[in-house]
Amino acid sequence: MATGCSCDSRRQKQHRDAGTATAEFAVVMPAVVLLIIVLTGAAAVGFSQLRAFDAARSAAREIARGEPQAAVVTEAKKHAGNASEVLVRSEGGYSTVTVTIELPAVIIFLSEVEAAATARTEGSRSTAGEALGQPASGRLP
Repeated sequence: MATGCSCDSRRQKQHRDAGTATAEFAVVMPAVVLLIIVLTGAAAVGFSQLRAFDAARSAAREIARGEPQAAVVTEAKKHAGNASEVLVRSEGGYSTVTVTIELPAVIIFLSEVEAAATARTEGSRSTAGEALGQPASGRLP
């Protein structure tokens, strides 16, 4: 006949294991939260970098078509956002568009992303300002 001794040892073992899942969860949870924060920050940086590259390429295409600088800057800001900074430089038949996007302050390891694209200047559709002798390159807010 069984004396019930095995049941008592099972109960004691279950009582010793009570709460271990909660303790393990408490140890792992900060690491999971940190991982989510890092991945979200990396995604924000990546998407901002893609926006900057897209804006620079699009503006360089406008330059290659001979569009005026105002249209180039407008095109870049359309893709990168109005808070971006666009710099257009021309020298030696080539123009370079540099787009800078400031990142949110929450991302502490990087303050801004920048992308540049270069295009050969084919022609020029001059604006009234350029016809009056104002330079075709410069920094616009």
